[in-house]
Amino acid sequence: MDISERLNVPSTGEEIEPFLEVTPQLVQQRRSQGRIIFDRFIRNRAAIVGAIFLILLFLFCFVGPLVTTHNQPDQIHVTDVAQTLAGPSWQFPFGTDDTGRDMMARAMAGGQVSLLIALISMFMAVIVGVSIGAFAGFYGGIIDTLLMRFTDVILSVPLYLLLFVLSASFTDGSPKSVILLISFFGWQYAARLVRGEFLSLREREYVLAARTIGAKGFRIMFRHILPNAAGPIIVNATLLIGVNIILESVMSYFGFGIKPPNSSWGTLVSDGQGFFDVDPLLLMVPALLIFFTVLSVNLVGDGLRDALDPYMTER
Repeated sequence: MDISERLNVPSTGEEIEPFLEVTPQLVQQRRSQGRIIFDRFIRNRAAIVGAIFLILLFLFCFVGPLVTTHNQPDQIHVTDVAQTLAGPSWQFPFGTDDTGRDMMARAMAGGQVSLLIALISMFMAVIVGVSIGAFAGFYGGIIDTLLMRFTDVILSVPLYLLLFVLSASFTDGSPKSVILLISFFGWQYAARLVRGEFLSLREREYVLAARTIGAKGFRIMFRHILPNAAGPIIVNATLLIGVNIILESVMSYFGFGIKPPNSSWGTLVSDGQGFFDVDPLLLMVPALLIFFTVLSVNLVGDGLRDALDPYMTER
């Protein structure tokens, strides 16, 4: 029995036809949550510019040495002392340093180290921070008190002073040691963020329903609550990349981070500072790469924050 028969209204094609015409349009306009987030993000022009720059930067640092001849950052390319500290040319677009090495090749190699340190330390810090914050926010009580007081103690210590002291005492200047050091002091804000999300989500109806059917604590934490807190975690992880790049650059600039034979953007800035009056490009090239990379990461992070905002009413 159709609707017209239930309502005792004669069924006519003219009455039903408008609904048949509108329904396909409504179906086409329906979008998934992922598509809604993507559409919000691409409408943010600043975030798109930042994302495009980051893609080009990764291609420059990781693909550039493979498809160009600028793949020997430590080789001396000149035989005459007069050719050192040379300006940009077709052969050396970023010029040469004080020993005749290709600055473009050094910028690529330094970018690989800086970006890998930032990314790997970000992943490690997020894993530690999410784990600590999830346990503190879900179980509460004495577990929450102990974990958060430990977090507050680490946050109360001056970060750069602690990094310099520990770097001078326990690291060997390799990328691995710098990654471990930065990631150990990069999880605190993620932990506090995740704790706050878990405190607000653990009393939701779907969590109570999961408890009712016998779901264990770990399953509720990482299967039900954590996916709903993914938005703030992703934004925090994105912004943490820029923070880690700055940390590594500052440590390397003062001689507490990456050390020869490895190099990073921070070491290039330190090496180029002494030749600023003679050849400013030795300092400006790595400094501008750091600046635009951190700026682009922050723009992408702001775009993700707006796109993942659950209170956005636009659909």
